[in-house]
Amino acid sequence: ADTRTPGRVEFEVFRNGEPFGKHSVTVSNAGGVLVAESAADLKVNLGPLTVFRYKQTCRETWKQTLAELSCATLKDGRTTKVEGTPEGQAFKVSAGRASAGYPVDVLPSAWWSKPPIGSYEMINTETGKKMPVNVTSVGRETIKVGGASVEAEHIRVSGTLTVDLWYDDAGRWVSCAFS
Repeated sequence: ADTRTPGRVEFEVFRNGEPFGKHSVTVSNAGGVLVAESAADLKVNLGPLTVFRYKQTCRETWKQTLAELSCATLKDGRTTKVEGTPEGQAFKVSAGRASAGYPVDVLPSAWWSKPPIGSYEMINTETGKKMPVNVTSVGRETIKVGGASVEAEHIRVSGTLTVDLWYDDAGRWVSCAFS
């Protein structure tokens, strides 16, 4: 966590080429404690009716490793809360009555922090459940970001959801695609 740089990134999210919502991440560093706050707000309307709504806010606190996780997700009219803190030699996550233990170096599925190449598991920030994944390198690419060409590393996270992620040479998250 100590190599991640403070700053803010905001994405406009598209679905079938049409605006679908926004996703932002703000990272701050104070006294060696890194805090990442993310917010996603997605909505599909059919005329005056909202047929799909997804809102998620997450706050991660890092002290070398993940020290605290707090997420709230509204999806399909239901709200779930995920909370996590270190407990002994593990990182303990609870969501409602369910709980799970993870290795202390676990990453949440927030994507702002580049997951290392290799197979492992992540914390599903919507449910708190273990999310088995396989992280592979697709290679380097030049992509358009905010109208500018950016050299980026393209990685793929495969599991129950496949997510393509791009990170610039400084390790900052610059693009994402999934279905």
